[in-house]
Amino acid sequence: MKYQINKLPYFAENTLSRITRGAVHSVYRRTINLTDGKHILALQADGSPLSPISLICSLLPEDMEMLAVKAQDSVIFGENDVTIFGENNRSFCFTYADADRYDLKLSKAPKAPLLPVLSSNIRKAFILADTDGFPTLFLEKDDNNLSFVLLAAKKYMQRSSRLCLEKNYAHAAHELSRLLGLGIGLTPSGDDFLCGVLAGLFLSGKNTHPLTGFLKTEIREHLTDTIDISAAFLACALEEQFSLPVNRLCTLPSPEEIRTQFQAIGHSSGMDTLCGILFSLSLSCADTPII
Repeated sequence: MKYQINKLPYFAENTLSRITRGAVHSVYRRTINLTDGKHILALQADGSPLSPISLICSLLPEDMEMLAVKAQDSVIFGENDVTIFGENNRSFCFTYADADRYDLKLSKAPKAPLLPVLSSNIRKAFILADTDGFPTLFLEKDDNNLSFVLLAAKKYMQRSSRLCLEKNYAHAAHELSRLLGLGIGLTPSGDDFLCGVLAGLFLSGKNTHPLTGFLKTEIREHLTDTIDISAAFLACALEEQFSLPVNRLCTLPSPEEIRTQFQAIGHSSGMDTLCGILFSLSLSCADTPII
């Protein structure tokens, strides 16, 4: 069977140009994760949020779930296509020759006076979302109801905020890096948060700040301490490659637009990433720790 890949980030295309053989890493509902042992690409159903490692195909989510594909199935990465060899000698070919290309490298940042507006819109998006998890740490809620994971995350964030105020950026980065792998799922909340922190540092004009450099070093040295898929997204973030909703934040979307776009990313990944962005923005907008 032949299918069309309609959306292809340049980052994913560059990866495809360097690999030839691999296997299915994992299958999760409307996503088939592919790997050559070093890199991960996500073959996703139509309508999925676009990330740097996405290959968005023409299949609807329900059709994607019906494909007879499982982990360890062989994959051939051709010049303009990806072929999965599934059960009963069935093959599924996804061609990307005519796909629309996307540059997801974060290259724009709001002007400094607009950062408080973006921060405010993100906080309002949390209220509209009415969700639990990391967003609760950025709203005034009772700590008595926080889980062990959230309490640990809050402790690391508070320590890092305090150290940033003291300009002790190396230790601040180390405290943040302790969030690596914190949580459960395909992409633990701590990892999504750290991706957001890196995005927020860029959006707030701190892409060359000492904190950014120290944090990148900490994350790069500990990528193997977390889940493969999380590590792939963190590796993208280290290269300033982020999802389309993150890139769109520089246009100052409304709280409702932010809520809609980020809640569409995974079970909680989008909102956890947004928390990391808000954390970084707070370092530019406030003289006191955010939480």
